[in-house]
Amino acid sequence: MRVLLAPHGTRGDIQPMLALALGLRDRGHDVTFLAPNNFVAWIRGYAFTCEPDGVDVEAALQSPDGDLASLRWQMRHFKTVLIPALFESFMRIDLDVDLIVAAGVQLAASSVAEWKDIPYASVAFCPCVVPNSAAPPPTVRTQTLPRWANRLLWQVGLPLGGLALRGLINDGRERLGLEPVSNPLSLLRGQPVIVAADRDLGPLAHDAPATVVATDAWILDEPAPFLDPRVDAFLDRDPPAIYAGFGSMVAKRSATLASHVVDAARAVGRRLILAGGWAALDRHVTDADDVLAVAAVPHRVVFPRVAAVVHHGGAGTTTAAARAGAPQVVLPHLLDQFYWAHRIEKLGLGPRGLPVDLVTADILTDRIVTALEDWSIRERTRALAPAIAARNGVDAAVDHLERIARQP
Repeated sequence: MRVLLAPHGTRGDIQPMLALALGLRDRGHDVTFLAPNNFVAWIRGYAFTCEPDGVDVEAALQSPDGDLASLRWQMRHFKTVLIPALFESFMRIDLDVDLIVAAGVQLAASSVAEWKDIPYASVAFCPCVVPNSAAPPPTVRTQTLPRWANRLLWQVGLPLGGLALRGLINDGRERLGLEPVSNPLSLLRGQPVIVAADRDLGPLAHDAPATVVATDAWILDEPAPFLDPRVDAFLDRDPPAIYAGFGSMVAKRSATLASHVVDAARAVGRRLILAGGWAALDRHVTDADDVLAVAAVPHRVVFPRVAAVVHHGGAGTTTAAARAGAPQVVLPHLLDQFYWAHRIEKLGLGPRGLPVDLVTADILTDRIVTALEDWSIRERTRALAPAIAARNGVDAAVDHLERIARQP
């Protein structure tokens, strides 16, 4: 089977698809990628053919006007950069494949699959991105609404979202010779969707659409990655340090956020390892005996050695911390991160989430104290970690994709 994987987004959208690619290759399938420019070299390092989709996501978010939390910026980016680039990128690659699998903000793949009459599936890494009554649409921060309200928000939100995208998607479809659609989001209703999220951390709601199937999270199993000797030595000291990092999020108040995190760690008497991420928080921090700032660290080897993980609530980071048995303090920035913050609180793996725009050193100190000293959080994280760490949904996903490709 020849499979084209077409993820678009941040590392949280790319890494699980790389895990899927390895699983497909182990079964004898031929896998190629179409991915954001800034991830091409990384994917090629695993000996996969990978073509750029024309967008450097990291550069876009780090640009002076880049603001992923702004709907106005998103729509301008979609119109002038993203959607034209995605449609054009498919015109440049070999589409002699048996299956296309998309993930993240890949807004052209379903139309391309229709154009070429290729079986298609999309992937989500959080159950809150498919209609259900257990959670509202990702654009809604409040996670404690009654089920009827969540249903209503989905009923209203899907047509509005489709209206916002209709003109942009139909421009691309016209280039392919396809008929326009009244609601681009309706393209997904009859097509297979895989939600890849741990069954305990993010269970699929009972009333999700029938076309949606769930697997556990897709974990990239690889040899132990290199760990900077400075980080290794810092982690070896007692008591265990706190980790803080926000991955691909580029907070507008990055200097202030970094300062608050450092102040909070010092207030609780713990050393801090700060991962700068795409926001380059490490540029705003001076190393000291109790603070080590680095660009990034491998979560798999660092999280089991820290006392708590302060993060943005991305699906991958949430899962990595839970697998490591580390208490979590979630500072959600946008979208599904509010869902994961709520799940961490509900499961007893950390205190109530704190939206990043409300963070102060004092409030963050209180959250970290709770994560460190609440015995129920410590016990719950330790109890759940072995089961979560033992799961990997890649094989189940490959089984499902093989069935989709065989369908007439």
